[in-house]
Amino acid sequence: MKKDALFCVGQKAFIEKDGKVLILGDPQDGLDFPGGKIQEGEAKKGDINSLLNALKREVKEETGLEIEVFDPFVVWCNEFPEHHRNHGKVVYLVAFKCKYVSGEVILSSEHDKFKWVDKNDYEECNDGSDYFRVLEKYFSDEGMMASR
Repeated sequence: MKKDALFCVGQKAFIEKDGKVLILGDPQDGLDFPGGKIQEGEAKKGDINSLLNALKREVKEETGLEIEVFDPFVVWCNEFPEHHRNHGKVVYLVAFKCKYVSGEVILSSEHDKFKWVDKNDYEECNDGSDYFRVLEKYFSDEGMMASR
């Protein structure tokens, strides 16, 4: 019998504002979205809001934005590449549909750029990554907030 896999769990926010979604640029890895790994103590047994609050915290830290979190719409795994500080770790990511509430984008040191993209121009950021495939899924008919 194989051993159980060990991996981190992370959350990503697909923040919609005026029909556009916020994408971030990671100086090491390219395309990214606000969010991150769930830290010890953030997931409280029987309290789903603890996970949503962790995502809101990450978004606020990375972008300065306040958001409302809705349902998850896709999951995927990401293994950190050789050049990354988390090389060798695997993170299981859950992408949540989110809505912009307030604030101006002020990036943390984790990201070097941002852009709001919509269904007409998101393909310009195609870097061939799994992150782009998730963005593509978001802009498919079943992914967009308007179709909730």
